[in-house]
Amino acid sequence: MLEVNAINLHYGAAQALRGVSLKAEPGKVTCVLGRNGVGKTSLLDALAGQHPVSAGSILWEGADITPLKPVDRARRASNGVVWAAAPS
Repeated sequence: MLEVNAINLHYGAAQALRGVSLKAEPGKVTCVLGRNGVGKTSLLDALAGQHPVSAGSILWEGADITPLKPVDRARRASNGVVWAAAPS
């Protein structure tokens, strides 16, 4: 399960996310919806580790992955499975 607890994200002095929380549970569909400029891409960047959060936590399967680099988050999420694109 992915759990996001009250994350904040800043681009310099501009705050892109403020107190965002969500849960994505196995077997359920979770959607992030909103109009342009409300932080959907910023949220996904924060979840992937592409941009560090300034507050809050991101948990994967109960473990805090907030301080991990993107590559380490991907390794943890894949449980050692290596994914490759199908040949074209």
